[in-house]
Amino acid sequence: MAIRVLMVVREPIASIGLRAILDGAQGIRCTPPSPDDTRNVRAAVARERPDVVFLDVALRREDPRLIPDIVDQHPGTRVLVYVDHSPQECAVRHLLELKGKPHLSPDALARLDDCCLTSLRQRAHGCLGTGVPADAVVKTVRAVATGEIAAAPWLAALAETVQLSTGRESSPISARELEVMTLLAEGLSNKQIAKRLGIREQTVKNHVTRTMEKLGVQNRTEVGLLAARYRMRLVQGGDAPKG
Repeated sequence: MAIRVLMVVREPIASIGLRAILDGAQGIRCTPPSPDDTRNVRAAVARERPDVVFLDVALRREDPRLIPDIVDQHPGTRVLVYVDHSPQECAVRHLLELKGKPHLSPDALARLDDCCLTSLRQRAHGCLGTGVPADAVVKTVRAVATGEIAAAPWLAALAETVQLSTGRESSPISARELEVMTLLAEGLSNKQIAKRLGIREQTVKNHVTRTMEKLGVQNRTEVGLLAARYRMRLVQGGDAPKG
């Protein structure tokens, strides 16, 4: 049976292009387009009962309950979020690969909310950005349809941990907490992290405690091991990015 995809991407050119790619793939079929779908996503999902909803990140941003509601009301439907920037422009990627001491502008922080991390926390099964090759689009849709999380390994790990550890939706992991996690992975002490980031040692302790609660782990070592396992690190000087 073909994978049924509901396309709710606002940008007409992007929507047409993605639809053409998927309709040309074996075993995938997009539902007939409707101009009302992006205005009433819940009704479209209830009507079509798709295997995968290709959801514009702008719709998720405007309606923070949209993804959780789709997942709760339609357990057989997976959500794949279309983000309006390329993987290279991802704010989380910049956070992890920034040379020198990391600082995020207000714009970067705003874009962080548009990124995979927020969507995955809300139980989306993946994210796809602009400029992705056609074969990657098809592969991602197939993976999401089978229940896999289509994201970078460390993002997938964080999403699965946050979604499954407590059985309830947790608070988002902040940009600063991500910074602290990367430095824990390097084996730095709280004092060293505080010096590296230019913050108080007690502030570092608070970040570690909150991150432990959000990830459902018992101690700072587990936080560091999780980050190290997926090679989360801040690149310094001329080092090549990893992970």
